[in-house]
Amino acid sequence: MPPRPTHVLLIFLILPTPPPSSAQPPDPLSCVECLGDGKKCIGDQSVQAINDEDCILCLKSSSKWTWPCNVEGLCWCWDTSKPKFKPTLPSGLEPSAKKPCEVFTRAMFDEIAPNAVDPYTYEGLCDVIDTLNERYDEKLFQMGSLEQQKNEWAAFVGHTTHESAQYTAAREALPCARTVELGSGTYCKPCAEENFDWANRYCEVSLVSNGQMYEEYCDKTVTPPFGCVCGPTTEVDGSGELKGLMNPNFVYFGRGALQLSWNANYLRASQVLAESADTLCSQPDLVATDPTYAWGTALWFWNFNRPPGEETTCHIQSLKGSFGGSLNIINGGLECPAHPNSYHADAIVTRLRYYCIAASVIGVKRLLSFDGCDGLAQKFEDCNLSGMCPECNEWMMLAEVDSEMPTKMPSPRVPTHNPTIWRAWANEDWMGEIKRRDSSGGWISSLAALLTCLMASYLIY
Repeated sequence: MPPRPTHVLLIFLILPTPPPSSAQPPDPLSCVECLGDGKKCIGDQSVQAINDEDCILCLKSSSKWTWPCNVEGLCWCWDTSKPKFKPTLPSGLEPSAKKPCEVFTRAMFDEIAPNAVDPYTYEGLCDVIDTLNERYDEKLFQMGSLEQQKNEWAAFVGHTTHESAQYTAAREALPCARTVELGSGTYCKPCAEENFDWANRYCEVSLVSNGQMYEEYCDKTVTPPFGCVCGPTTEVDGSGELKGLMNPNFVYFGRGALQLSWNANYLRASQVLAESADTLCSQPDLVATDPTYAWGTALWFWNFNRPPGEETTCHIQSLKGSFGGSLNIINGGLECPAHPNSYHADAIVTRLRYYCIAASVIGVKRLLSFDGCDGLAQKFEDCNLSGMCPECNEWMMLAEVDSEMPTKMPSPRVPTHNPTIWRAWANEDWMGEIKRRDSSGGWISSLAALLTCLMASYLIY
């Protein structure tokens, strides 16, 4: 019997040592370490009705199973030398000296969204980011390396251009299918999808005509301090020019760069952005008209919203290298995976296209991983192979070059950085019908695949 080959053993010998895992950053919300001068354990009334005195119990680690310490985020440690703003989750990275809007420039914004309309102004975006970054230690688009800053920007811009139709839609289409400006204010005509003319973005049949009631995006079981008070609304007037129209400030439908919706989210965003629950509860349409809230609500969701039971945000997912993880937080229930032949199966294609556009303009080295969103990597591959995502071609070619064993020779890289074509997108039909990138652990999966092949050949031999 011939001697067995030893190359499998050699593979084990040359495997690189995995990079050391970074230490878990301290939780700025924990009261267990909240001792010493200038620190105070206080309650967050946006989570539950609570007095600060109730949180004293949480200074002891043995109380973590007792109310209020067993309610996530209900009590938090406030450094009294700083403004009284509840910190967001830390990434564990150091802030960069390069400011966010030095990385994402006005020229980049104009190239990606040449038809952007109010309230989506570049200046408004930068102003809100600066305000929030002055307030919090964890900085938006300013943590870690320059590449991490670019990657977070590309992910955020990819998601928000998709959600807002390239910064041209401030309100969700169906609840405000037709906007009417009168001397007394702005009014909306809500429409059912089957009655909506998507080509002309118009609707004749109102959902609030003839005494009908509209109560979408209203969870009546959620009341202050957990959500804005809401209920059914109907047409402002049964006759005249207000017939079939409703007051948008009575409804919490999708608005802004990430389409903030539901009464609970409006209250939570208002507490951070306006330092008052009442601002967006009483005037939700500010999110569609004021840059501070059109951008601010998207940034609030990006940096503060956590999936139930998880200690992560879109901000942290992008810094960790996962576009799929950020999508799962934004719309995972409908797009991770998207049901075949559904509206969202088509919508996810536009999201990928916008992400590739942002990545190209901002100049990232690699797309972020699609892990964290079931079916997204396959959708990216199918989208490229079918020709539906031409803006992603260069990233698909990079993926082939990066592969240990490419299935075909990579084609020459042809620049797709063509702003003239991109500027035509606002008029394309696909806008009206609204990875496989390795993460930092990619080298392990590649070596594992090679090892599997070698072991198989060894057994066959």
